[in-house]
Amino acid sequence: MCGRFAQVIKHDQLQKLAKELRLNRESQQLEFNYNLAPTQPAMAVVSQAAGRYLGVFRWGLIPSWSREIPPFPLINVRAETITAKPSFRGGLQRRRCLVPATGFYEWRQSDKQPFFIHAAQGDLLWMAAIYDSWSSPDGSYVPSLGIITTEANSPMRALHHRMPVLLCGDDRLAWLEHNRQDALDFVPLLKPAPDDSIALYPVSKYVNKVGNNSEECLKPLHAS
Repeated sequence: MCGRFAQVIKHDQLQKLAKELRLNRESQQLEFNYNLAPTQPAMAVVSQAAGRYLGVFRWGLIPSWSREIPPFPLINVRAETITAKPSFRGGLQRRRCLVPATGFYEWRQSDKQPFFIHAAQGDLLWMAAIYDSWSSPDGSYVPSLGIITTEANSPMRALHHRMPVLLCGDDRLAWLEHNRQDALDFVPLLKPAPDDSIALYPVSKYVNKVGNNSEECLKPLHAS
């Protein structure tokens, strides 16, 4: 599961991701969010015929056919059933995106202790997601996304049985290839991350409150 994450992407990281993911539209510096919560704006890399760029999306998928915004935000989409539901399958075919993250938070089920999960090598994590665009009856336009989750790998199982799908290397480029529209081509990518690709540590329950959005969220629990 993924219910909160950090998107603190500095200028040098922004330049690196633009080069690695072959963005061909200029991207603005992202606003730092140490405690990004459902319904808040999140940045994601999108690839379309017009170009590959960083866009802003509401975290909580709103299918284009919805009459209204769902009362409970659809923040996660299960990898195991993504091809079984037409609205999700369409996203996997034509509306894939990548959410860059400094890391994500998970609460250990046994005692609700929060942990921060990050890339073992200190780089960004890349969460696979699908997006859609919804227009309300009053004409307002809301782009939104849902992060795809899968079974937890070994490090994550100590905390929770689910984790976001994390992509790296050439898998990121394959995910963003907008000319490929066979949903089944992407199912093999929707698997747990290698055990040695992530690391985790406990953080303060300061992160529990959505309104707390500072570096304090990322500090190891026992740091002085």
